Amino acid sequence: MKRILIAAGIGATALVGCGGGGGADAPAGAAPMVSITTTNKGTVARATIDGGQAIGGSQPFAATGRATAQSVSSPQGASRVGALQSVVRRGLVAAFVPRPSATIASAMRAAATSASTEPCSVSGSITTALSDADNSQSLSAGDSLNLTFNQCKDSADDVVNGAMSFTVGSVASAVEGNVKFSGSLAFVQVSSTSGTRSANIQGSVGVAAAITSTAFQMALTVGGDALTVTSSASGYLDTIVYDPGMQLAVAETDGAVTQTEVTLNGSFTASSIGGRVQVTTMQPLRQLGTDIYPSSGQVVVTGSASTHLRVTALNATQVQLELDANGDGTYEGSGVFAWGTLATI
Repeated sequence: MKRILIAAGIGATALVGCGGGGGADAPAGAAPMVSITTTNKGTVARATIDGGQAIGGSQPFAATGRATAQSVSSPQGASRVGALQSVVRRGLVAAFVPRPSATIASAMRAAATSASTEPCSVSGSITTALSDADNSQSLSAGDSLNLTFNQCKDSADDVVNGAMSFTVGSVASAVEGNVKFSGSLAFVQVSSTSGTRSANIQGSVGVAAAITSTAFQMALTVGGDALTVTSSASGYLDTIVYDPGMQLAVAETDGAVTQTEVTLNGSFTASSIGGRVQVTTMQPLRQLGTDIYPSSGQVVVTGSASTHLRVTALNATQVQLELDANGDGTYEGSGVFAWGTLATI
C-alpha cells in the first residue's frame, strides 16, 4: 500500500516575494497595458482584489473525514469564491483522505495504478486515479494523480465539476508529520459554484503544496498556457487571465476564525478593465473567514506610461486608493472608500 502523509509548510521554495515577481514582460499576443486614471481606478482596484480572491478566500474547513472534508461557511453576501484554493485543497483531501475515519494528515493508497470513485458529503462524487510510476509504494517524482469532480457537493450551496491532473516533480520530505512536495497541476474546465457566485478555472501551473488538519499552503507559478479564472455573480462578470510566469501564493490557517493570506506578483488581463496591468504585493492581503473583504495588506498596480495605483486595505470595510496618474512616481491623489463602492468610483 502507498502511504501518503500530507503536512505543514511549503518552506524556502515557496514562490512568493514582496518586491516583484514573474510576468513583467508581455507574453506573445497579450492585451495592451491599461493606463490607470481617476476614471478607472476603482475598477482596476476591484479587478485586482477580485483576482486575488478568486485564487484564495477565507473558507473554514472541517477535515475530520471524507464526509466533512470541506465545510464552507462563507459570510452572507460574500464577494468571492476562493475557487482555485478551494478546488485544489478539496482535490488533495479527496485523494489523500479516502477513509471516513482518517485525518487530513494520513491516508492509504494502493501501489501502481489505482482508481476509485467516492461520494461527496451531500451528492455527486469524485473519481481519483493515482499512478505510482516507479511502484515504490511511496510519494516520488513522476507519480501522477488525476481527479474528476462529478457534480460534487459538500454543502447545499457548493458544487464542483471538471478535472485536474497533478504530476509530482519532487518530494522534499516524506516522513510522518512532514511532507512537502511540488510538481505541475493542470485544470480542465474546472467549475466551482458557491451560492450565487461561480468560477471557471482553465490552464496550468507549477505548484508547491502542503496540508495539515489546520493549515493549507500553496505556491503557484503560472504555466505557458496561462491561467484563466472567469468569475460571475449577480450583476458581475469578469474574466482574469494570469500571464505565464505570474506567481501566486495562498496561506490559510483554520481555527475558530479562518485566516487567509494571498500574494500576487506578475501581470494579468481583466475583461472588466479592458487590458493588462502589473501587480506587486508589498504586504500580503489578509482576510478573515468572518469578513467579506481583506482587512490588511497592500498591493501596487502598474499600468501603461508608468501609471500606478496603490491599494491598501485599512480594515474589512475600508480601502485606501492612491493614484499616480502621470507616472512621475508621486501619488498625487488619495482617498478612502468603502470596499463595496469600488465599482462606482
